[in-house]
Amino acid sequence: MRIESDIIPLGEIEEKIIEALATELKGSNFVVRVYAKTNPPKTALNVYRRQYNADIIFDTLRKLKGNIVAITNLDLYTGKLNFIFSVAEVDGPVLVSTYRLRPEFYQEKPNFDLLIERMSKEILYSVFKTQGLNDCTNTKCLMHKTTSVGDLDYKQREFCKDCKINNTVKGFKV
Repeated sequence: MRIESDIIPLGEIEEKIIEALATELKGSNFVVRVYAKTNPPKTALNVYRRQYNADIIFDTLRKLKGNIVAITNLDLYTGKLNFIFSVAEVDGPVLVSTYRLRPEFYQEKPNFDLLIERMSKEILYSVFKTQGLNDCTNTKCLMHKTTSVGDLDYKQREFCKDCKINNTVKGFKV
């Protein structure tokens, strides 16, 4: 099964990041369309936190047609969480941020390939969540929910054996 994804650059995201992620998704059997850059809703900025409320952005994305994957460079938070890498819902959009996935956020030297690897894992995980796939307890599995960049680096860009069997039956493969 080929999954269609409509990539929307949100904010001041670099074009080379969008191009690299579109290539990564196409390599995973996705049909990818890239749309024009847009800005986040002004009401999403929390000036006291210096972060953007992902719930407000997500409400705007829900109004759009298609399989939306919004990619941003904004520092996101939601509800009671201090930060998030991404947010997704079944049959809904995906919102993923580069902000805390960049090595330089952790005082490491810039590494474009590492950023793209982290982003592609997060996007694949999120897109498969929109398709109804469940989280996996195997920490190396693509469908393992991560809460730190270390967890994200540890997991692989593929399903574990159990998920591979279950998700292939459903028509999904990485």
